[in-house]
Amino acid sequence: MEAVEVHGAEPNQSKPAPPGERLRRWFAPAAPAVFVALVLSGCSQASPVESPAVPLRFQGTVDDQTYPTGEAMTLVLPPASGGGGALTYSLRPTMPGLAFDADERTLSGTPTEAGSHRMTYAVTDGRNRATLTFTITLEDDSAYALILRYRGSGDQVFALNPEGGSLDDARYALDLGGATAEVYVIATNTAGREMDPHVERLDRRGGAAGGLQAAEQDGDAARPRPAASARVAEREWITEFNNGPPLPGRGGPARMRASASARPQRGVAEDDRFIFRDMDDNRNLVSIPATARRVVSDRETTAAFWVADRDWGPNCRGAGPCVTSEMVDELAERFLRPGAGNDIHDWLTAVFGDPWGRHRYGNLISPDAVGEIHVLLYDIKGDGAPGPGECRIVGYYWAVHNLRRRPDTPDSRVSAERLIFFMDSAFMALPEGATWEVTDRGPSVVISALAHEFQHMIHFYQKRILRGVTSETWLNEMASEVAEDLIADKLEVNGPRGVAYDDPTAGAPGNQSGRLPYYNLFNDAQVTTWDGKIANYAVNYALGAYLARTYGGAELFSEIMQSRSAGVDAIEAALAAAGHEVSFGEVLADWAAAALLSDSTAAPSPYRYNPGTWSTSYVGGEEFRLGSIDLYRYRYEPPEQVSDCIGPDLANRPVQEGPYLHSLQSFNARTQPPHSNMIATLGRNSGRVRLGVTAAGGNRMTVVVKE
Repeated sequence: MEAVEVHGAEPNQSKPAPPGERLRRWFAPAAPAVFVALVLSGCSQASPVESPAVPLRFQGTVDDQTYPTGEAMTLVLPPASGGGGALTYSLRPTMPGLAFDADERTLSGTPTEAGSHRMTYAVTDGRNRATLTFTITLEDDSAYALILRYRGSGDQVFALNPEGGSLDDARYALDLGGATAEVYVIATNTAGREMDPHVERLDRRGGAAGGLQAAEQDGDAARPRPAASARVAEREWITEFNNGPPLPGRGGPARMRASASARPQRGVAEDDRFIFRDMDDNRNLVSIPATARRVVSDRETTAAFWVADRDWGPNCRGAGPCVTSEMVDELAERFLRPGAGNDIHDWLTAVFGDPWGRHRYGNLISPDAVGEIHVLLYDIKGDGAPGPGECRIVGYYWAVHNLRRRPDTPDSRVSAERLIFFMDSAFMALPEGATWEVTDRGPSVVISALAHEFQHMIHFYQKRILRGVTSETWLNEMASEVAEDLIADKLEVNGPRGVAYDDPTAGAPGNQSGRLPYYNLFNDAQVTTWDGKIANYAVNYALGAYLARTYGGAELFSEIMQSRSAGVDAIEAALAAAGHEVSFGEVLADWAAAALLSDSTAAPSPYRYNPGTWSTSYVGGEEFRLGSIDLYRYRYEPPEQVSDCIGPDLANRPVQEGPYLHSLQSFNARTQPPHSNMIATLGRNSGRVRLGVTAAGGNRMTVVVKE
């Protein structure tokens, strides 16, 4: 919002008289005969002539004004300049309850009667006159569709169009009573198309000279911020393949039970060797000789941990830190160990289901391949450990390895014909100090990512293969982020929340860890899309974290996976199955209000992001705990240098504390993307706040009051 200089009262002053005026005044007292004598004596002075006066004009204009009756108001009118004498101001007609102070050029008081008045604002120097005309409209409560009455304390949420109906300059009056509180407006686009909501402050419209609004009238002006974030996802063909693998058509001749030849090598043992294949960034085939360094089993499943030969041992030939037995053992210990309910495999299969099983596609590996899962550690791009500000691919799951190798399927030449995901060895081996510890940031990120990628493996089977559903990428990524969140305390890693895994509270202020500092920065981004950007990960996690903490955690996400729907429909079906009669649009609107109220542990459901303790859920006899979230405790601080995933749009901006808030000016200027929220701050207010709201059908509008 532009800064506005509001002029205060100025005393009336006469301008110094021009030279002709001074001559005339000096001669005036003299007798006419003296004046004539001077002329007759040959004096060269001619009769004095007046210089033309500077034109009388106003230093600004006045827009039409609208004010509520029953509330004090003050309008400062612009000064004038020029003329040939003292300036006198007037304003007509008079209105009940209001008085004009000519010396201060202000109209003030408390209007008592509604009506529209065509005003004439005039100035005169005794000879000349200049005028401005404008209209003042005084409105009473009958002009407003709804009076929103604040209860006087605490936080309160008002849905203006709870059914999402269209609004055409609908008038709302928010009555704060005797309280002073922060007021926010949220626009929630519940549709699959762009929207252009508009909100106007009717009680402040044109309140300053010249018709401009002072910044404090709409709350703090929005700070500069990039419209997007740097792209971090790479190798898009992996996502494309996982969403649309080459499967025979339903009921076609190639659809048959997998034969024994489709089975991967069974009974893998430590020190076994295998040459895996991958593609580099240019889609060139890469061979990766590797050795099985650890094989662990429970009664039903075996997990084999492979390390690329070039990245193994104290004298490895790779670009990054070398992988040791200790590192592999720590990774294996967390993924699979003997016993029940004590590892990533057990916890996530309890929530999301099996990673493989029965199917009738002849070009896929055997259903009983579920008994053996493989993890390959290798320096994925051959670029070693990341430096300050640099990014790396931590890991990925590529369903091409679920294909049988067949001449008629070119992609299958890459396949290892087994359930496998790849993790970055350099990141896993990255120490923080002189010695490597499993609690260092590098291995902690890899361990958490192991859960993330395992969910992707499960998602592919449960949705695409078992139920024939092409899941949407944003939903798949949300489920993986929530998978990390659900078991962070079990794994003893901080996860995407960025708070200590054993801390059920919202943590300390100034937190720069996890996904949520980026969510605060991009909280108006579309949820139901995927461009592989930091903003996508952040916004998807933030919504998933809200859903999990509000509607049943592990149980809800189990229902999402079991649904035969994809995307928005899968979430709505899961909510209905869990007994919640709420639409996805309502969830989006409630989520935005919950973000604003997240600094309160007493916020009512469905706005309680932050209960101050664990949110607990149960699936398959397992307990899952989620810590509290207070978005005001997160701080985005731009990095010192630009890198491949921290672009200049993220580096060149101010610090962001808490949720990003639009001013009304930036709110009204922005086209709102589908399935997103925009939050505008109206600042701190008292009395009545009057709003004019325009929104298309499907654009839900909400007002939030915070004491």
